[in-house]
Amino acid sequence: MQIRVIKPKDVEAACYLIMRTYRDFNYEEGTVEAAEDYIKAYNPELNIIDLKERFSRTPICYVATERSEVVGVVRGSPGRLVNLFVYGEHHRKGIGQKLLHQFELHCQADGEDVIKANVSIYSIPFYGANGYRKTTGVRNQKGLKIQPMKKWLTKA
Repeated sequence: MQIRVIKPKDVEAACYLIMRTYRDFNYEEGTVEAAEDYIKAYNPELNIIDLKERFSRTPICYVATERSEVVGVVRGSPGRLVNLFVYGEHHRKGIGQKLLHQFELHCQADGEDVIKANVSIYSIPFYGANGYRKTTGVRNQKGLKIQPMKKWLTKA
């Protein structure tokens, strides 16, 4: 397994990963309409040009690959995690943890001392095990249930 900066050729695979993983693990964490809108926003068949542009503007974006297949993705900006998805069949292999660690290292290098994330209900235990703490109760974000969390980074 390799963690590397995303390449334009990876965007389509990363979007399919996000769509499938969201459908498999997060679909019932809000209204059906909101879940469908979330999935639609990453559908490369509908808007691959926009998605490639959006991903290219994301300051921090890494993929995990296994035998050249994209199996995980993390993206965001310094201090703000936007997406972290790993295919279900690759859960509990340390891939999400390695992607998260790479994201955190990038944020530290950019001078950040805290990372904020609005995480899915399903992923709360994962983030908690990786040092993230709830900052409020569960919130409704565009019809989806999210849990605001943050992690304070240690100085290197």
